[in-house]
Amino acid sequence: MSESRISQFYLSMLTDIRRRDSAGPSGRNLAMQAASDRGRVLFSAAFRRLQSKTQAFPQEWNASVRTRLTHSLEVASIGRYLAEKISEQLFEKGMLGEKNNIETLYRTNAFISFVEVSCLMHDLGNPPFGHFGEASIQEWFAARIEKNKEKFSKYHHSEFTQLYQDFTYFDGNPQGFRMATRLQWNKDEFGYNLTYSQLSATLKYPWTPERIGEVQNGKTVKKSGVFHSEKKILSELQSKLSMNTMSRHPLSYIMEAADDISYCLSDIEDALEKNIVRCYDVVFALRTGLGELNKNRIAMEILNSLPLEHSEDPAWFTAFRTTVTNVLVDRSCQLYIRHHAKIEAGEYFSLLDKSKAAKALLDIIRKFSKEYLYSSAVIRERELVGFQVVTGILDRFGLLLDLSSNDAEQLLINKVQPKATGSALASTLQSFLPRKHIKVYEHTLLEIRKTKNSKKRFELLEWIARAHLIVDYLSGMTDDFAIVTYRRLYGGGANNI
Repeated sequence: MSESRISQFYLSMLTDIRRRDSAGPSGRNLAMQAASDRGRVLFSAAFRRLQSKTQAFPQEWNASVRTRLTHSLEVASIGRYLAEKISEQLFEKGMLGEKNNIETLYRTNAFISFVEVSCLMHDLGNPPFGHFGEASIQEWFAARIEKNKEKFSKYHHSEFTQLYQDFTYFDGNPQGFRMATRLQWNKDEFGYNLTYSQLSATLKYPWTPERIGEVQNGKTVKKSGVFHSEKKILSELQSKLSMNTMSRHPLSYIMEAADDISYCLSDIEDALEKNIVRCYDVVFALRTGLGELNKNRIAMEILNSLPLEHSEDPAWFTAFRTTVTNVLVDRSCQLYIRHHAKIEAGEYFSLLDKSKAAKALLDIIRKFSKEYLYSSAVIRERELVGFQVVTGILDRFGLLLDLSSNDAEQLLINKVQPKATGSALASTLQSFLPRKHIKVYEHTLLEIRKTKNSKKRFELLEWIARAHLIVDYLSGMTDDFAIVTYRRLYGGGANNI
């Protein structure tokens, strides 16, 4: 593989093209355009809301445990560190272009920035109560699939089943992509209007839910990164970047590695802070697991960073975290260069899975976390609250899904109260929904009407857009706001009567 070919690869993958031309100053170089993407994300309400979304443990008054925001900032720090080391090697090899060309420097700078911002965005679509919030949404829709399917003619049942996967396979990854490309409605339908490169770098799973369960490059697909509602945007993105269907963007491998490195350490550190696990148990699990990798350099380096004697003082974890981060960043950098041909082909694999020691470390920590952390009373109790709140909100707003297509459109867009029996609360529920989300719903209907659809198919597509509207509202909530909303919906201000 020639360096000139690889230079062309990054020339295609790192671009300032956006879905809509930027309204910013003309003549900005690629590095400036990447910096503009960072600003669009950092100054958004969706990013700020991450400060009140659960990472693993409930938030505390002393702010000692991580939120989705602090986790994202840590991932971004590791991602930038990793991108700097990788881009340095790519630059020295001439893989980003000629060294003495100013455009190569801009491209190198953008490479780093795109990775950093993809890390900042990687949890943007997570609903309240984290992964349990995702599971609650999935279960609520799965339990109603047959009831909802019967609203439509049998001729459209197959399409309904496919589109309904957006909800039965609901996940923060495709919701984050939807948020970036649609829901951040400031003046039009383009969301943040990020560069195609930035959007693509955020996609760990560049496919829609029907791919779940398939085998891709010898690995079973377990998640999707794009809903059917954004499938057209995904195709547009892949076309503009000359990417094959199902291909990952090269920077997404780096973002994923940064998340893996941070995630494997942060939850345990928080558990130690909250005295949910003992230092002894953590050290014992690591020593036992990594000790099986005889004479593996990486394993030995990590083992040497562990305390030699029994101690319940968690101060040792800072040095351990630093060692693990440096070791895994170095290893990820080596693996990125070593497997560049597979990365250029957009294959589905994770960088750290290519390292025996790194994979072993991640597996040990995941197993330990599942056994000691995620089964702890504090998390189980939060799951009970999360399930009640998420399903309770969906139960209330599910009333809107029982309206006819015409009544729903008149209510949501024109604020006309339906006359059908059982819709007394419809206008009240409509008043809760954010204006920008209703704009997305309205624009979706305009797009549907531009194509030739039968009345029955329009009703199906409108219902799917309506369901997305409700989930968009719910998934954008912080944990505390979700609880407050639940109380408003079910308490009805009873204390004020």
